Amino acid sequence: MQQSEIETKPETLNPEAEDPESIDAVIMWVDGNDPAHLEKRNSYAQSEIHAPNRLLTGGDKTRFVENGELFYCIKSIRKFAPWMRTIFLVTDNQRPAFATDEWLQLHGVQLVDHKDIFVGFEQYLPTFNTRTIESMLWRIPGLAPQFVYFNDDFLIVRAVKPQDFFVDSAVVLRGSWEKQVRYSRLRIKFNNFVSKAARKLFGITRSMHLLLQIKSARKAAFLKQYYRAPHVPHPVNRQTLASWFEAYPEELERNISWRFRNMKQFSAIFLANHLEISAGNVRFADEDDHLMINGETDISLTFTKKLSRIVQGEVRFACIQAMEKLSPANRAELEIVLNQLTGASAQQSYILRAHDVV
Repeated sequence: MQQSEIETKPETLNPEAEDPESIDAVIMWVDGNDPAHLEKRNSYAQSEIHAPNRLLTGGDKTRFVENGELFYCIKSIRKFAPWMRTIFLVTDNQRPAFATDEWLQLHGVQLVDHKDIFVGFEQYLPTFNTRTIESMLWRIPGLAPQFVYFNDDFLIVRAVKPQDFFVDSAVVLRGSWEKQVRYSRLRIKFNNFVSKAARKLFGITRSMHLLLQIKSARKAAFLKQYYRAPHVPHPVNRQTLASWFEAYPEELERNISWRFRNMKQFSAIFLANHLEISAGNVRFADEDDHLMINGETDISLTFTKKLSRIVQGEVRFACIQAMEKLSPANRAELEIVLNQLTGASAQQSYILRAHDVV
């Protein structure tokens, strides 16, 4: 990317690393299109193909494909939450094609390699498992006491304030209370059958996401209900996870021992939510301020309605999943909207497409 294509650095970016009230952003990202990463992933996938309780879709390409969402994720943070101090980008010895040293500095982004957060646990690297990596995010060197966790396909699409994530030390949670469902062996077998059928017949990737949330709630002693979280940026108090994992080191080591997703795992992020609820350190947001666009399941009608809600400013957060499976027309329309929202140029979008593998 040429220097002339880079915008002016937001003046409100907070450079004070010592500020206890600072809030950071943390994004996990992988370029699964990278031949070296693909070769490494495939070599380990073959050795774990028969691992007990392996999530059948845990190694699917759609979990690793790079579509350019990360670029828009970062741009959206700097456009609509410029008060966030540092954006920590957690990677596996990789760097986005657009992220020159100058671009990273300009946007307040710091690269963090897996090796930086797995110090003392190097035997579990390499890993290709988001649930494993999430368990180690609180160990990022220099991370603020409060941070907001983003998947690389999460976007902020309207101006937000710190109070949309934290009220003093209390986290602001979005979601709903649900009754826990028991996942018997028969139910899991049925889910595996449905997952195989959905992938083969419709190209839909199922992740057993509800089971993950239930397991996470149970780790915090919620045995009947759980607070079901949608695909939105998640506020986290770093010390909440640090204290729990330091008290239960065996839970940490067990949870990071799988290189690919496993149904025995829990999510550190959803665990943190329930720990905060248990401590009474939470504010519940009941506003309908988020949506997800999914290239695997959205038809043109639902896509158009969701995109209209974004354009009209009706939501704060959007998740864009399986962008590579959107129709060419819908994808082009989405790109136009994202460019307008984040202030990205057409040239930058062209650069992203040049590195895209569909």
